[in-house]
Amino acid sequence: MKKASKPLLLTEAVNTLLSKSDIPATLTIEQSAKTLSMSMTSFRRKLSQEDTSFKLIQNKFLNELCVHDLLTKQVNIDVLVQKLGYSERATFERAFRNKFGTTPSKFRELSLLGRHDESRQSLSYIAQHMPPLPSSCQQLLQEKEQESLDINRVTEIVATDPIFTGRVMGLASKAIYGKTPSNTQEAISRNLGINTVINMAVIYGVNDALVAEVEGNLLEQCIHAFLIAPKFFQLIRKSVGKEVKFDITLTEQVLIFALLGILLLSHKKSVKHELILHSLQGISDLGSFNQHIKETMNTSTYSASTLMLSLWHIDASVIKQLNYLDKISQQTTTSNDEDELVLFMLSCLYVLATGHSDFSELEQKSELLGLENFDEIKVLLLDAG
Repeated sequence: MKKASKPLLLTEAVNTLLSKSDIPATLTIEQSAKTLSMSMTSFRRKLSQEDTSFKLIQNKFLNELCVHDLLTKQVNIDVLVQKLGYSERATFERAFRNKFGTTPSKFRELSLLGRHDESRQSLSYIAQHMPPLPSSCQQLLQEKEQESLDINRVTEIVATDPIFTGRVMGLASKAIYGKTPSNTQEAISRNLGINTVINMAVIYGVNDALVAEVEGNLLEQCIHAFLIAPKFFQLIRKSVGKEVKFDITLTEQVLIFALLGILLLSHKKSVKHELILHSLQGISDLGSFNQHIKETMNTSTYSASTLMLSLWHIDASVIKQLNYLDKISQQTTTSNDEDELVLFMLSCLYVLATGHSDFSELEQKSELLGLENFDEIKVLLLDAG
């Protein structure tokens, strides 16, 4: 496993070359290596040491350029078309509409709704006025905080909620977690574990609270992604072995809860929920999506998630970790191997949660991170969808 290092000097140098190019879409890896006075072998190797490649950097740059210029600059669309390498405006507009589900001009109009502070206040108001979590979930969270839970007590609390009981049994089924349990206590003790049951109680509570407030297909996809996170994490741990030391309980919670903010951002009462829906459809990279909403709403997926979690008194350590990941994604702090893997897992879960089907960039990233089982990862994600 390669050690991640920041600042990513060569990555930044390539981005600088792209930003200075009149037509960054046509800049080649050969031209970049030559400009930086490096051999192709050295250029590729040093980018690999930064857990990236020229193609990944260029694709990310072009995707962000398209959205950034549309929303934050009064750019001439014909100029943007040229920068992105399209032969004509009609071709670009057709491709944009197919990807984002709307025209470039309409996308720009949606971004102008509300000011940054209004959007942020709206998210806070929405979160504060969401329906409370089910009583069984609140009881589990309260007794967990008091450190008074054991298998018998958890089983007793779950039994008070027949719907959640059915969901627990479903999650513990043979297809996902091993041998089919014969009763709820067995499902919790042998298949799921206390922490997973509590986490799932929160997720199902969110689902029930937002079923009428978030577009149905998006809500369903997100809930599936959150529910598959523990199994996905297990698969990644199997791949990296003992090379990376995870705080398993904390990391599992981060993977389950980090993308909750998508649901708050796309809430029907949110000032810019239409813009968010089109953005989620068109932006397949989590880092690019976060940069986009930082520019248009002065927030991020992680910030929106922490807003929800803090109101429900979820573990402070989870909120602290999400704030830390937010800083890494904004490149204001350093990262290590564990952080890079967590961000990779969140990127995979984001693709699943938003219904994208192109896993090519994730596959390239998995190779750079030294993961050898991307086929298994892809199968799990596709089956989950």
